[in-house]
Amino acid sequence: MSHTQVQLARGNSAEIASYTGPVAEIVVNTDDFTLHVQDGSTAGGHPVGTGGGYSYQQPASGTTLTAPAYLGAYVIDPAATLAALTVVAPPDANDGQVFELSTTQAITALSVSPAAGQSLIGGALLLAADGGVAWRFRAANNTWYRRF
Repeated sequence: MSHTQVQLARGNSAEIASYTGPVAEIVVNTDDFTLHVQDGSTAGGHPVGTGGGYSYQQPASGTTLTAPAYLGAYVIDPAATLAALTVVAPPDANDGQVFELSTTQAITALSVSPAAGQSLIGGALLLAADGGVAWRFRAANNTWYRRF
């Protein structure tokens, strides 16, 4: 079989997290073999196929978590049950992108709000310990729809 070998930019997780490459450059993470597409301004670029990666948080009750553009998930690991938590969905999202929340502790009053210019269906709820919920984004009407 004949072929042309193509070698992409590469680095470990720490190197990629601090790297800002030119628009559309693809970088391979040699730790977990994920791909990251660079946009010329975001350190680390945007992970491919993960909806933007995840953010691990240990918030206190009453905290507001405001998701950055294209974030795929929050893993919420508080020290104890949270009486209240507010989450703001990512301000930019790709059509079909999923935004998930998972928690190790109960959240008595979870309020999820859309970013400016968006709508979000099903944003007020209670989450049990080891529970989760997700929304899928529809770009045609800038709306997040609850999945489960």
